[in-house]
Amino acid sequence: MKILHLVHRSWPYHGGAERYVLEHAIAGNRWGHESVICTTDAWDMSLFVSRSGTRILKRDDLIDGVRIKRFPVFHPPFQNLFRAVLRRLSECGPDRYYYPNPFIPSLHRWLSAERGFDLVHANAMPFMLYEGWRYSRDHGKGLVSVPHANVGEKYRRVKALRYFSGCQKKILRNSTFVVAQSRFEKELYSGMGIPEERVHISGSGIDPAEFAGSSRERGLERLGVTGPVILCLTAHSLDRGTANIIQACRILLKKERDFTLVLAGPVLPDVEEYINSEKKLAEEFGDRLVLTGYVSREERIDLLSAADIVLLPSRLDCFGIVVLEAWISGKPVIGCWSGAMPDIISDGNNGFLVSWGDTTSLMNRIEILLDNEELGRAMGSRGRKDVLERWTWEKVTDRFYRRLSQCCPESSSL
Repeated sequence: MKILHLVHRSWPYHGGAERYVLEHAIAGNRWGHESVICTTDAWDMSLFVSRSGTRILKRDDLIDGVRIKRFPVFHPPFQNLFRAVLRRLSECGPDRYYYPNPFIPSLHRWLSAERGFDLVHANAMPFMLYEGWRYSRDHGKGLVSVPHANVGEKYRRVKALRYFSGCQKKILRNSTFVVAQSRFEKELYSGMGIPEERVHISGSGIDPAEFAGSSRERGLERLGVTGPVILCLTAHSLDRGTANIIQACRILLKKERDFTLVLAGPVLPDVEEYINSEKKLAEEFGDRLVLTGYVSREERIDLLSAADIVLLPSRLDCFGIVVLEAWISGKPVIGCWSGAMPDIISDGNNGFLVSWGDTTSLMNRIEILLDNEELGRAMGSRGRKDVLERWTWEKVTDRFYRRLSQCCPESSSL
């Protein structure tokens, strides 16, 4: 089969959905398929809403036998007004044109023609799921939809959710099958009328071999610190719990606890505004707060090795690959009762779970781990065992292609 993989960004940017799609495309080769990834030229998400965002200049790449084809993000004049009109008048407008969904007219034109694909694997954002559905519908091809729906906690969904306000429900109902990252996400789709047997719970994975060359000493040297390290490695936003982490650590500093808080990854505008508004933050933390900015894959493994505790109290991550990366590095994690984290973290066993925004509980769990290194090592060890048994990319992608072979028997070549 020739498979078209659609995603909003791809290699060399390293992110959850981006890595998920790349690994599935590479695994397709192992299963005897030809894979092409179509994506945007965006390096960072800000390009989707602003001309000032960074672009990847190279239009085509070949990575491990997978062709990556990039299409430029376009910013029309009077964009806000244009979006408002399209949301009201265009097919699938309410979800296809809300921010940060970008305009990619060249991709739309390219997919208007038959390109020889047998299956579309559409991922992550409404504009990409729409383009995959349109190609599938117009050319009679199979469609696998992977919304990566970030909808908050099971009983506290994100209120400003516009993801399913247009055609998304119809697209999912007309897909060959739908991929969910958690049981919670599967329940969401079942509530939309998608038969349970057409929802595949996947999850994400990691490649343990990438972490074989990690160095705690090198990571500490990169950070310029020596003491205990509390690490949060993500794109920092309020919905990802960054402000709650800072508040919890401020309480611990007042209790004279010794640690360095490392916020690794890009800082998004809402957190930047929060940090700038907290006038006493610099005085309270001194050199015990480190912001790294974007972290490469090579730097990532050393930072995880340098960490003593890894935090992801986020309601915006539908899975949370960093949890697996922390575990393969032998580190304890504190996650959130959101997305797939309740499926993979057994509270009190291989990590802790806290409710989003619960600063007191987050502070308490951090303090428990600071006081009990043996407990942290045991949690990290149990988590590592879970990763090796279930959450490697080979195991995750093989589950996907076995499911595909059940739905499309002609796709099986192993």
